[in-house]
Amino acid sequence: MGAANEIKVTLPDLRRGIGAPPNLLIIGTMNTADRSIALLDVALRRRFTFVELMPQPELLGEVAGVPLGKLLTALNRKLEAYLDRDHQIGHSYLMNLENVADLRFAWEHKVMPLLQEYFYGDGKKLEEILGKKFVQTVTVKVGAGDSADEREVYRAQSIEDDARFVEGLKSLAET
Repeated sequence: MGAANEIKVTLPDLRRGIGAPPNLLIIGTMNTADRSIALLDVALRRRFTFVELMPQPELLGEVAGVPLGKLLTALNRKLEAYLDRDHQIGHSYLMNLENVADLRFAWEHKVMPLLQEYFYGDGKKLEEILGKKFVQTVTVKVGAGDSADEREVYRAQSIEDDARFVEGLKSLAET
């Protein structure tokens, strides 16, 4: 009470003053890949201090022989090359995983949907990043007769066998 820049308000239903303690720290987070908030981003940057937090692969361990830090580094290197540094995957996606089931869940329900969103409509780039083990290419005929065209369709695929899934991730970590 009585601190510099103190702001107190009186709430009508309480009829007394209420304020925030001087040691209150408000932290907001923003993902720079979310370009739809560009105008808000500029307004916030003028008013607040920003601290960039980049992925920290060194915080990740190994699950079922998959070096998660190397996997994250390899994926992020490719994402930066194909998109930009703001589209890198954070280490939190792969933290606290204890077994293949945890790894599979994180991969199939967190990492893959994010990558599919990043490369929506461009399955070829998704295949270039993940490889043929995780992206299936199917040739489809469009049209009929002599005027039919062949087109390649790219589909993310789940590797059902745990050993093959782990080997696929290990090979991605080495690229």
